[in-house]
Amino acid sequence: MNNKTRSKAVKISMELSTFEIPPSGDVLVLGKRCPIGAHAAKKMLDTVAPKRFELITLEDDIIEAVLIRKYLFARAEKKALVRTIVEEGKMVMGDTCMLSIKCNIKVLINREL
Repeated sequence: MNNKTRSKAVKISMELSTFEIPPSGDVLVLGKRCPIGAHAAKKMLDTVAPKRFELITLEDDIIEAVLIRKYLFARAEKKALVRTIVEEGKMVMGDTCMLSIKCNIKVLINREL
């Protein structure tokens, strides 16, 4: 027998959240050569979440279009939000990718009465 003892530890880390329909998150960014076109992606999202996403087509070398949940525009200015998504998305994707983004926008209010 071997005098060495053996131990085994298993650790698990989980993040629990509500399952959302559609599972695409708040933003779907489509590369110019991704497997699904912008209008087909919009139709797919409209099937599971009617009228909740807005399609924004772009003149860009990598990104063809962005689908954004409309409620985000109530929290952030549309042009600034799209510009930020495109700038950050281009850093992590190629023109054949589809990028799903969960977008959390915090609105901070300071008011003196």
